[in-house]
Amino acid sequence: MNKYILIFFLIISSLKGFGQNNLGTPYSAYGIGLLPENAGVFSAMGGVTVAMRNNFNINYYNPASYTALDSNRWHFQIGINGENVHIADKRESTDYRVAQNTAISMAFRIKRNLFASFGFMQRSDIGYDIAYKDVIPGTMSQQFLQHVRGEGGINEAYMGIAWKHKDLSLGLNASYIFGKIEKRQTLSLPLESSYYIKTSDKSSLSSVLFNLGAQYNYTINNKSSVLFGATLNFNTPMRARKTYVSYKVGSGSSTMVDNDNIDGGTINYPLRGVIGLNYKYKDKWSFAGDYTYQNMKKYREYGEKQDFNDYHKGALGVSLCPDSRGRYAWQRITYMAGTYATRSHIELNGYKINTYGVTLGGKIPFASRTRPQQLLLGVALDMGIRGTKSAGLIQEKYIKVRVTIAFKEAWFVKRKIY
Repeated sequence: MNKYILIFFLIISSLKGFGQNNLGTPYSAYGIGLLPENAGVFSAMGGVTVAMRNNFNINYYNPASYTALDSNRWHFQIGINGENVHIADKRESTDYRVAQNTAISMAFRIKRNLFASFGFMQRSDIGYDIAYKDVIPGTMSQQFLQHVRGEGGINEAYMGIAWKHKDLSLGLNASYIFGKIEKRQTLSLPLESSYYIKTSDKSSLSSVLFNLGAQYNYTINNKSSVLFGATLNFNTPMRARKTYVSYKVGSGSSTMVDNDNIDGGTINYPLRGVIGLNYKYKDKWSFAGDYTYQNMKKYREYGEKQDFNDYHKGALGVSLCPDSRGRYAWQRITYMAGTYATRSHIELNGYKINTYGVTLGGKIPFASRTRPQQLLLGVALDMGIRGTKSAGLIQEKYIKVRVTIAFKEAWFVKRKIY
């Protein structure tokens, strides 16, 4: 009973995490926001995803992995991120903390070699609040003050299915993606004017996104094997509705300057593909790698091309489980480490906004004499750097902690002995 109470409160707390407005990186101001560069249940291995599978964790980033789950159990999983970030340019610095990117998922077997999963997660996040001064072009000393703020992001509710034939597994996630993005600006001349300009740009998005997945296991010998994995989603136009208004505010009054609505527009979610492999040795060691590509040059907002580059990411990870059936607790823990590097689609003042990180963590099984390994606790520490201080830009140094709780129960298995 205590276990179910714990799960209930985890669900409630995670749903609150979806609804909050996170104030974070200014680099989330571009496009549909910042996509997680290291997420999922294998975050401690550099965030590798497509070639990962086991009988406990729901790897929703590759639906083909569902066929590895325990066929007699109902699987439940929840993940929460906490983040501490030091943000600085050459003159100033500050720190912020935030909790975000919650994910809830469940999975079960439908029939022989056919599995299903469904869940809810955050696909992108926008959160920034920046104020700065600068000299008006063409003047010697006249300054303007600008305050920009953004919040929102895209959420995803998915249903997935996977099928296995011998060493080949195929999967499909059908996701409903939806969300709101709001960007606000305030522009004023603090010394020379008694009024300021205030603008609001809101977009509501929704669409259906399909993610195809495949995994193939090749046995080298009785001690080692290689698992190949891949996922792909095609370019998907998201239905979008935009509302833009601007006001001139001053002397206790407000006058509308502009008002523009766009119904029936689209924002493109570009093609994204991931390939990877996972080498396993003696059921103890695992060495995995991923490469991710997204065609961000094809990104469009309401028919307008954005000045983006293509997105690239490489990730490497290693794990060791000394003895999954060992007598001592330390033998049953899976120890993990990894690294990743991202070449972002964002380029500012001639500099690409790249990200580099290293990860550490582990998976800790909890068991009893009568019900072995029903609960698995995963903890991942992610330390990285995003951006640069050159050319007046901002650099972020972050530490993220991701906690994943995976639970499985034989709810639908009839007892043979009473």
